[in-house]
Amino acid sequence: MEAKVRRRLGGLLAAAMAALMLSPQLGAEARLPEGMAAVGAVNAAVEPQKVLVPGGQSVGVALRTGVVVVGNSDLGRTPSPARLAGLKSGDVIQSLDGEAVTGAKQLSASIADGETAHLRVLRGGDVVECDVTPARDERDGQYRLGAWVRDSTAGVGTLTYYDPEDGGFGALGHAITDVDTGVVMPVGDGGIYPNRVVAVTPSKAGSPGELTGDFLGETETLGSVSKNGDSGIFGSADGPIAGALYPEGLPAASRSQVHPGAASLITTVDDGGPREYACEVVRLSDRGQSASRAMVIRVTDPELLEKTGGIVQGMSGSPILQDGRIIGAVTHVMVNDPTMGYGIMIETMLKEAEESEE
Repeated sequence: MEAKVRRRLGGLLAAAMAALMLSPQLGAEARLPEGMAAVGAVNAAVEPQKVLVPGGQSVGVALRTGVVVVGNSDLGRTPSPARLAGLKSGDVIQSLDGEAVTGAKQLSASIADGETAHLRVLRGGDVVECDVTPARDERDGQYRLGAWVRDSTAGVGTLTYYDPEDGGFGALGHAITDVDTGVVMPVGDGGIYPNRVVAVTPSKAGSPGELTGDFLGETETLGSVSKNGDSGIFGSADGPIAGALYPEGLPAASRSQVHPGAASLITTVDDGGPREYACEVVRLSDRGQSASRAMVIRVTDPELLEKTGGIVQGMSGSPILQDGRIIGAVTHVMVNDPTMGYGIMIETMLKEAEESEE
């Protein structure tokens, strides 16, 4: 959930967008009536639950995404060469005449001579190749493709967890998507940075609020981002990320251990750092629902409601706790009732984090 960002990251960003049922315990001894014996008993080892340090810190996220086509545009009276060549919104331009394309400026320089160029494009999971001939823009004499592209993005979210076992982290609880096309942005390189929350615009019915962040001047990252996936952003921390409230960590719950009822969330909405606020799990969604909407939550803490009106943009990734476990993370706000929102299961985030390591 991105919010306004007041900074420029020199060299990394070309643009910044402000747009994140209790099961029985196994392994207990079962006592049988005298004279009876267990038949066909099998010894089963119960794998210990993974222990994670819950986050709640506000973080700035900056990604170099590769060159993503976000639209086509005619050059005055000249039809867009990109559209004529078949380029579409969401395409990621990977190479031009065999040379890797890493940024918008490089792309512009590569077609400045007006010669026909061979493009290699990633479209969804497929590779598409096409030839495009730049056209001379009569307005300024420059050769152009007639395509709008974006090569970076930035925003504010919340750290969900730090894994002390492997040094990994997860944040946001959902993918960073292009604001114009809805395409999940690829990751070239990027990182998460300490962020200072400087203002809060409270949510109101019909109008989601947001956290305004400032990571201006932050030159050292908390970690590097290696994946932008459906369940959040994942990567490796530069060093141990201390937990403000549970430094020793908490076990990660399985879906079967999550149930409707009292819970809490950890988030940062001012310069006081992460704090724990009361909420409740209203219901669990069917497994066929989007993973980022696996549970419905309601904020019940009077202090948080007074500060934010409920859930605001920038709180995505705030860890949700229940029964002494990390059960998931906040992902979305309900526009018509911002005291309520959606959450993702922590086991879903961990599964995607493991897949990104393979």
